[in-house]
Amino acid sequence: MSAQNTELHLTPRGRQAVRLLRTLLVALVVIGGAVLLATQSFSAAAVAESETESIGIDAEAVVVGEGESLWTVASNLGIDRDTRDVVADIVEINHLDTPTVHPGQTLDVPVR
Repeated sequence: MSAQNTELHLTPRGRQAVRLLRTLLVALVVIGGAVLLATQSFSAAAVAESETESIGIDAEAVVVGEGESLWTVASNLGIDRDTRDVVADIVEINHLDTPTVHPGQTLDVPVR
């Protein structure tokens, strides 16, 4: 018995078709990922907004600066309340597990 050559040989047009299919597949994965990320961020923003309304606190977005803590952010708001209460509101609004914040982080904070 002789071994049969079962190797696939593509014509130049066949190779071009395979490259096109591979490119389309990669493009679909990238576009699908982008749509998924966009949907997640929009829905997260909508949930955060509706939750802020449901707890009865008007809020605005603030970006944490270099060297700022949650206490610093709360005291810089100029709200005429105990800073501990303002910190508690920020933790509740943003569903924070820890009081640690990072520079560049966006927090929803109570409005004066």
